[in-house]
Amino acid sequence: MKILHINNYDTLGGASKACFAINNALRAQGIDSEILTQSKISKLEFVNEFSNTPFQKITRFFRIGLDLTAIKLFTHPEMGRFSFPYLGVDISKHPKVIEADILHFHWINGGFFSLDTLQKLKNQNKKIVWTFHDMWAFTGGCHYTGGCNKFTTECKFCPYLKKSSEIDLSNKIFNQKKSLFENFDINIVTCSNWLANETQKSQLLKDKKTTAIPNPIDINTFFPFDKTEVRKQLNLAPNKKYILFGTMTLADKRKGLYYLLESLNRLWNTSSSGNDNIEVLIFGSSKNTDELKIPFKTTSFGRISDTKLLAKIYSAADVFIAPSLEDNLPNTVMESLSCGTPVAAFDIGGMSDMIVDRENGYLAKPESVESLTEAIIWILSDRERLLALNNKARNKVITSFTNEIVATKYINLYKSILK
Repeated sequence: MKILHINNYDTLGGASKACFAINNALRAQGIDSEILTQSKISKLEFVNEFSNTPFQKITRFFRIGLDLTAIKLFTHPEMGRFSFPYLGVDISKHPKVIEADILHFHWINGGFFSLDTLQKLKNQNKKIVWTFHDMWAFTGGCHYTGGCNKFTTECKFCPYLKKSSEIDLSNKIFNQKKSLFENFDINIVTCSNWLANETQKSQLLKDKKTTAIPNPIDINTFFPFDKTEVRKQLNLAPNKKYILFGTMTLADKRKGLYYLLESLNRLWNTSSSGNDNIEVLIFGSSKNTDELKIPFKTTSFGRISDTKLLAKIYSAADVFIAPSLEDNLPNTVMESLSCGTPVAAFDIGGMSDMIVDRENGYLAKPESVESLTEAIIWILSDRERLLALNNKARNKVITSFTNEIVATKYINLYKSILK
């Protein structure tokens, strides 16, 4: 069987990395699996870029620019991403699309797919699997609802829009999607059980079959390095306690950076083991890092493209903090666990699929600075307990999220669809 994964990028962003990992896991099992992207970053032969002529590249540039402009003009950026489904390309005649037995959608926004694109693929009667990496497919445009439940009835008066009303853009998009999804034979996959439940509560997709299959991780890439050795390589002190997180911006409330910073300040004021013994490690864009006011000594590694180096950073840390207020199945959490480093996170979204509370990490009460601080203290305060958390973090990934486990689940789904 021929599987064609379709995603905006091949290696840029969380959904792209998940799509790429699923494709590689399938190929390792002998499946004829390739990727079709709007924008290709890698040079791999099995990744096909739709925009491969000068004209297509120019129109792609304008589509992406217009998409970003619409977001800035019509939405409140601090609320999170809201995507308009009106800019896209017709991929229905692409040779790889025609050849494929199953089209497997992932993240298709950013000027890649419009509702017209989806309608044309619907008309082809192709077998379609759509892995949701967020909530966009069943909302009026937002990728995460921020607690709004209008998607269960009808989107209107959207808090993401600068101009909201009973018949606003979210309402129009919602009802256009409703018409599209009628008699549309799609097979929905969600990366977490939480997102599966949200999909089944939605007005648009509650009648569609939904299967929860996690993203895979390469345990041979993300594995525990010797902590003493990697700390030496990274010029870190051998006996300090290290708190790690990935940089983010305060403007994106969903990422929960405010709660992390408040927890670090509280930890600074209540630390019984001496603040000089705790250090904060950060990876990601240094632009945002410079603006953070963190009381502890901080080491920033900047953007990391070398996965081996990233695995060493995870391994060097004692705890990874994921403060998101709403999230699906973050790659960073799984990567940390695979490297044997426990995670402290709010008990939201798909976190509980990966984190078993007080076995391989700590699930704090959502939006509670006090609970997140307690989580960090609990993980760091007992050395023997921390060693047990290290082992169970790695074991959770080995028993639930390996390439082989996830690929087998997808292969069984594909076979059932083609049957």
